[in-house]
Amino acid sequence: MTRIMKVAILLAFTSITRGHVGVVLLTILILVLVALNLFFVPSLLRGLVGGANDKVVNTYSGHIVVESAEDSPLIDNVDGLATRIEAINGVVATSPRTNIGAELSYDDHRVTSVIYAIRPEQDAKVFTIREHLIEGSYLESRDLDQILLGVQVSGSDRENLEFYYRSLRKVHAGDRITVTFNSGLQKKYTVKGIVYTEFLQTDLQAFITEREYRNLNSLSRNRASSIRVKLSKDTDVQWAVDQIKNLKNGLKLTTWEDNAGIIRSMTDSFNVINAILNTVNLLVAGITVFIVTYIDVSNRRRQIGIQRAIGITPYSITISYLIRAVFYGIVGIAIAGAVFIYGVVPLEARFPFRFPFGEAYLSVDFSHMTRIGLILLVVAVIAAFIPVRRVISTKILDAIWG
Repeated sequence: MTRIMKVAILLAFTSITRGHVGVVLLTILILVLVALNLFFVPSLLRGLVGGANDKVVNTYSGHIVVESAEDSPLIDNVDGLATRIEAINGVVATSPRTNIGAELSYDDHRVTSVIYAIRPEQDAKVFTIREHLIEGSYLESRDLDQILLGVQVSGSDRENLEFYYRSLRKVHAGDRITVTFNSGLQKKYTVKGIVYTEFLQTDLQAFITEREYRNLNSLSRNRASSIRVKLSKDTDVQWAVDQIKNLKNGLKLTTWEDNAGIIRSMTDSFNVINAILNTVNLLVAGITVFIVTYIDVSNRRRQIGIQRAIGITPYSITISYLIRAVFYGIVGIAIAGAVFIYGVVPLEARFPFRFPFGEAYLSVDFSHMTRIGLILLVVAVIAAFIPVRRVISTKILDAIWG
């Protein structure tokens, strides 16, 4: 076996060093491009999905949403329950919220939206909404007659918005708008600030302070529609759900994944797209190695016959071509990996892709890159083995005389 391997390595080395330089470089270049595609597309999709999930958690739902499962839509003694939830290991913060249906109007434009009554300081511990202000300032707990609008509600003269023509269009911080609540109560509010999180469902919302809502409805004291819960990074969401369930009966708990909606559908679609693109790229790599090897063994058919006639075993010849395929694959993968990590990733971080829910950055997963590299090597070896096996199986005299 040692002799066979030595002969195979010698044949492979000779073939690579004395072969046509253009063919060798072109083969490696194609494998580099294929490997780059295999690294780039999954990384982009992971970054895209990860960014969207972060928007869901940090601007829309939190990690867990606690609601009432009873006939009353409001949770009683919400302060006591929130305190007990915060005592659970792994819970970073909680924020009670009460949602109110309302119609907002400005000049001749009207829009229906959900208004959330929040405790601004507490809400800011769970969500990052205040970091996305584009006009005005964030709410403060003592604010009255003030409202915070998502940009898809205000419009703010941004005609490129998805829902601009269904928004109030020209509302800016400092403007006065009319809010008609579902109860029939109508009131004027000053727009204190406008937020643009780039997550559509959040940007379709509006916010007032809990103090303002208590002035509208005195029965709302120490009651809320939901409690939003933020967890530490290493806390298992389902474990936290089970712990909260044990605190009180009559609660309905949903996780951020349950509230992801379209993001989850998008993730499933991206996984299918990723699988299709990976399959196509691997086929391209396999076909490239197959064609290069097939042409080479066809041109060297007589030489292979002579090598067999002088005693070189078919195993040595076959292994030499497999070694060459592995060499092409390793060089191509190594170059692609270096270009991707030290070139593509820093460049994309400087000029990120923009999507409807914000910027997406490439997510590098070295275990995935290693797995893709091994799969590409296996494909290259199989693609090289098929034409070599066909030539080796012919009789020596037929190979020599063509």
